[in-house]
Amino acid sequence: MRALSFALALAVAVSALGCSGGASTTTSTSSGAATSGASTSTGTSTSSGTGGGGGGAPGKPADLVSFHVGNEADLAVTPKGPGLILMGGGPDVDAAFTWWKPLVAGGDVVVLRASGDGAYDDYLYTQIGGFNAVETLLVTSTALAESAYVAWKITHAEGIFIAGGDQAKYLQLWKGTGLQKALTAAWERGAAIGGTSAGCDVLGEFIFRAENGSVLSSEALADPYNGYMTMDRGFLALSPVAGTVLDTHFAQRDRMGRLVGFVARILADGWATKVQGMGIDEGTAVVVGPTGQAKVLGAGSVYLLRPAAPAATCQAGKPLDYAGVPYFKLGAGDTWTLPSGTPTAPPGTLSASAGTLTPANPY
Repeated sequence: MRALSFALALAVAVSALGCSGGASTTTSTSSGAATSGASTSTGTSTSSGTGGGGGGAPGKPADLVSFHVGNEADLAVTPKGPGLILMGGGPDVDAAFTWWKPLVAGGDVVVLRASGDGAYDDYLYTQIGGFNAVETLLVTSTALAESAYVAWKITHAEGIFIAGGDQAKYLQLWKGTGLQKALTAAWERGAAIGGTSAGCDVLGEFIFRAENGSVLSSEALADPYNGYMTMDRGFLALSPVAGTVLDTHFAQRDRMGRLVGFVARILADGWATKVQGMGIDEGTAVVVGPTGQAKVLGAGSVYLLRPAAPAATCQAGKPLDYAGVPYFKLGAGDTWTLPSGTPTAPPGTLSASAGTLTPANPY
């Protein structure tokens, strides 16, 4: 996850102060010289205000803060996907973005977030390389999520990545908007889509919304309907994660118990008759190609829960009673087919009873 830097935070503040009367104000910090005679820069441009977008984009909303590096004009290429990056938060997995490059086909990447800065821009454009441009959009309101500019940028991108942050805010601001429709259109066009941490969590068919904050495994097991267990669905419908609820920072924050609670809730509430839970460790990613072939990259593990039946007890105010839930632990290099393919490794089993999980350490 790319953190906010002081220099870029200052640039945002300067940019915002300079915006008046609908005029475009741009502050730039450069790590190198721009190429003479071309709209290509090795630095990062921070912009807030209106103005014509490159390559025929609609006018930019006055209150949209964005960061850009690379060619201003959209490169009209055909992406080679669809493809998917599911990243577990913490350190970014360089290998996942390298894997992404052939699918993006040298085109444009858009990074979506509701807070933070443009640190992904230089990382992707300079360190990973091979893209026409990288632009970060801070989509901080429903109005911005409905803007023609944001929709155009997404639908014309060959790669879209949702940064970490707050999945409740993403869903509050983006669900049911033009941004959501544009993501679907980009996927159908063959673009590569990805996310890390909260940005990964919102990619599944079912979502832990975190409307009232996070939830601990102990809380989910003690009462799967406690006030922190806020669930959602209907944001995206990406075929590799159909019927799937995603969770991140997994072993590092002991989240197996709550993932068991998530899948139990989805079945108990009648949202699906079959569900998969996928937990991804920090510094780890699942990459999924156009045919659904998935592969684990990075330093940690990925956990798949494949319950065969609903829980014996999944009720408000009562501990979860759920015996014999099959799960797979997968490591770097392991492959299988999503959404329903079975890994070659034999599964273990998990059980929840009286507010505890067996085995107590399933990692």
